[in-house]
Amino acid sequence: MMRAFATHRFRSPLVYLVFAVLFVLVAGRATAQVDPHWDHYKVYQVLPNPNISVAVVLRDQFGTANHLVQTLDWFMNPVQKQVAGVNYPINDPLTHYTWWQITPQPFSGLVLAQNQFGLQTLAVHDAVYLLNPALKNQQGPLPLKNHYKCYACDGQPVNVPVVLTDQFDTWQAVVTYPRWLCNPVDKYIPATGQDYPIVDAKQHYVCYEYQQADPQPFSAVVNDQFVTNQPLEMHPSRWICVPTDKQGVTSVAPQTWGKLKVLYR
Repeated sequence: MMRAFATHRFRSPLVYLVFAVLFVLVAGRATAQVDPHWDHYKVYQVLPNPNISVAVVLRDQFGTANHLVQTLDWFMNPVQKQVAGVNYPINDPLTHYTWWQITPQPFSGLVLAQNQFGLQTLAVHDAVYLLNPALKNQQGPLPLKNHYKCYACDGQPVNVPVVLTDQFDTWQAVVTYPRWLCNPVDKYIPATGQDYPIVDAKQHYVCYEYQQADPQPFSAVVNDQFVTNQPLEMHPSRWICVPTDKQGVTSVAPQTWGKLKVLYR
């Protein structure tokens, strides 16, 4: 059964005004370039949902928190993206990601993000997922890549038509609303003493909804740091994750105005 997560909608005029101020303050200052070697990914729902209970300590740019890792809900597959005549190829066909649901961490902030869809202000909410580097239908050492902590987010739709191609099919879609902001994270497992540091602190992802049905489900065998040779059935995907440079973050508390002036002047 597909899990449904509540999305946060802002109706306060003040929040939209804050968004507008962010764009005015930084529109001429966003010069960071997203590394062309960072891959795009499609996110598939998976069944069954393996259940575990592993305590982890996750540390990212928003802070340090304790979590329990619980269920495997989604799987991230590298994808080639074509948009407006520009092709973004798959650079690393080996690296995939498993999406593990974690005990949620409350969070609220505004983030300025820059990617191939342009400059966006995102309202960021609770942390919900831990992403592990994974292998699909492969044996051997796991990729030495970033782990990610994914937060629910909201923002304006980009409404960009794309052509997506992975190992299973090629299809057209329209990318719409941002739904997840994924930060690089240091993962520590107290039970084993294992620590998985951040490999590239600049590499973030924003995952967007897209419209257009996928092909029929397919099967795969997955390995990551929590499961070994785990058979999974991949069901139609809902999101495309786009490599992103995160420009800044500020609170949505009443003192936001002062922080905005300091952060973006």
